[in-house]
Amino acid sequence: MKSLIIILFTCELVVAIEQKLKDDILNSNLDQRVLQRIKPLLDADLALDQENLALLNRTAKTLGVSQESVDKLTSLVNKTEKVRLGPDDIERTKAYNAYEDGKGPKMDPKIRQVEESPDYASSVVLASDLLSLTSAVATVRETACREQGYKFLDGLLLKKRWALKMFDASAKSPQGLLFGSSYHLGNFDECIAIQDFDDNSATIEGQYCLATIIWPHEKTKVRTGRGETLRWAVCVPSSCSSNAVKSFVNSVLSYTVGNRTTVEVSERDCYRRRPLSIDDLDVAYLSLILLFVGILFLSTLFEMYTIYAGKKKESTTRELIISFSVINNMKKILSTKQHSAIGLDCVTGIKALAMVFILAGHACLFIASGPVMDAAAWDRLVREPANGFMLNNALLVDTFLLLSAFLFCRLLLIELDKRRGRLNIIPILMFRYIRVTPAYLIVILFYITWFPKLGEGPLWEDRLLLEQERCKASWWANILYINNYVNTDKICMFQSWYLSVDTQLFFVAPFFIYSLWRWRKFGPICLSVTLIISLIIPAVITYKEHLDPTLLFYAKEFTDIVSNFYFNDAYIKTHMKMTTYCMGLLIGYILHRIQSKNYQISGLIKTFAWIISIILGTVTTFSVTLFYQEWYQYNSIEAAAYISLHKLAWGIANGWLIIACATGNGGILGKLLTWRFLAPISRLTFCAYLVNGIVELYYVGQLRHPLHINFFTVMATAISHITLTFFLAIILCITFESPLHGIEKILLRKFAGSPRDTTKRELNESSRNTSQSKIES
Repeated sequence: MKSLIIILFTCELVVAIEQKLKDDILNSNLDQRVLQRIKPLLDADLALDQENLALLNRTAKTLGVSQESVDKLTSLVNKTEKVRLGPDDIERTKAYNAYEDGKGPKMDPKIRQVEESPDYASSVVLASDLLSLTSAVATVRETACREQGYKFLDGLLLKKRWALKMFDASAKSPQGLLFGSSYHLGNFDECIAIQDFDDNSATIEGQYCLATIIWPHEKTKVRTGRGETLRWAVCVPSSCSSNAVKSFVNSVLSYTVGNRTTVEVSERDCYRRRPLSIDDLDVAYLSLILLFVGILFLSTLFEMYTIYAGKKKESTTRELIISFSVINNMKKILSTKQHSAIGLDCVTGIKALAMVFILAGHACLFIASGPVMDAAAWDRLVREPANGFMLNNALLVDTFLLLSAFLFCRLLLIELDKRRGRLNIIPILMFRYIRVTPAYLIVILFYITWFPKLGEGPLWEDRLLLEQERCKASWWANILYINNYVNTDKICMFQSWYLSVDTQLFFVAPFFIYSLWRWRKFGPICLSVTLIISLIIPAVITYKEHLDPTLLFYAKEFTDIVSNFYFNDAYIKTHMKMTTYCMGLLIGYILHRIQSKNYQISGLIKTFAWIISIILGTVTTFSVTLFYQEWYQYNSIEAAAYISLHKLAWGIANGWLIIACATGNGGILGKLLTWRFLAPISRLTFCAYLVNGIVELYYVGQLRHPLHINFFTVMATAISHITLTFFLAIILCITFESPLHGIEKILLRKFAGSPRDTTKRELNESSRNTSQSKIES
């Protein structure tokens, strides 16, 4: 206690001396003012012993205080009169109940009480903390922030609860730095809940700031761990700007680690509770949502009425109305029936399983790059070959490109056969854009408007406001599907690059598909040459630029995935993704020839194809862990070969799987992929891909404490993210995607002028020329 008083007194003296340089008026009553502020804490019988005097001298020397001032301070402390508690003070102290947050007996409401705290609460304030805090507050240049800082220090001296909470909510001396713990988040909710009034009835509110402390490190870049930065939470008065907080943290660190660190604090790093701000765009978006909800409600009532009244007469008007019905759309989503007449049921299973693992990969990415207790734990997980499947998330995304190309090619070749090459491709491209864009735009607008307003947390403004700014700057590039080449440093929705790549290739694909149908020799040659070019381009770029062989999930480099160099400059580019799309077109053409000519695959070919596909699939899946090993030395030739050949191998493996299942040679895998309960998941894949970013950003933004990483916690968290993603996907699908898709089908049928029964007859006729009829019989 005596040491605390001495150091505290010294800090007050230093602050006062500094103020003297700015205002000579304060100097006249320096000693009286300081003594008055600490008078309730002094003991009349207190005298400085030799140990305390030595401590005082060392502290004074550190702060540059003259010996004359120290001598004067010593004599003043020893002459201080004793201060005793009066009867009212004793009674109030006895009435204190720690479980009632300092509320004592009822008193006159006009008299404002000073909230006192028990000894265990005040004991968290150490003398060394007060020394650094007082010195740091004195360095703040902003007047309002500095004055509230002094009030905070006064509150600590008087054991005011709001001041102790402000100190308690801040992160203290970092723990576990050598263990890899780089996030010290303090207590976010305790900080922002602080609200009190000083003697002048001015409001003091808590503000939570998460400073970034950059440690000096060697020039050699280390990709593992996170030892170069530390996120340190401080709770400060709301009047302090980010620059003031930066100065404050710098000052505190200068007394502990010296001036060897760099501190960064932006406005997005600081959070305090503000009134909800709503602009015209927020109102417009909410009105649009409510309009659709109203239409859904009325449409559902209409369908319920027709079912109850028994009036189910089919008409275009009725179809248009019930397209928005929740009952109708839920039936379509949850239906386990599959209606593929050309043996493409397995595609449903591949889509569903691929999306589940893609979402799991996204969850792992945000878990690993977010607040964790042991950053090295993720480095250990990525080195295990058994986890290679999760690390190959990029290949799973390529699977969707392959499936997109395969289905488009297969179905368009059937239409070309039926119409003898007379097919207007313009409506197909237009309806593709109309089908995809509305739900996509709704999610983008949600990012721009209400998403940042729906939560709070240590990283909330840092992540959500950044995402909002990017969407405001690049929303137009998203809906034009060019955001993988334009404004790539401001991509709105980190996963949206896929839609741009898929759409760009979709608009080019009809040329190759028509060539395959029209010229039996030139078409395959043209596609084969394009496939070879698609292999050469990424290999050359990887070799020249010394790029990674694939997207490597190092936690340090994916704190903000959009700013990652490889992701931004290579991974999201269409010219780096063409291989699997070309493979999809080729597989669609091969299957079309097999089914149209009713070819029978021999047993030898089937055995050979299964062996090759299993080997290629296994090698491409688990070989990625090679590049995470500590002993691996980068080689540009190996990286160039891997970037192209592993996509080709993956395409061959998946291509045979599709052909085998479609021709009835899928075996156990065929039965698994055609499992009917995968059908509902498959119908939600598009919406799930759109809303997954909401789940991941919300998770990392509101996280209060670092997560302990091991296989179980990662798996459990990923499963919860997948579940939440599909829940949101159902809402988006029912509200926007499914209704608009239903309207599109009606308009497309009317536009094409083909009645429903004619469509059925044509579908049945085309199925007779496939091997599917034999499989089903």
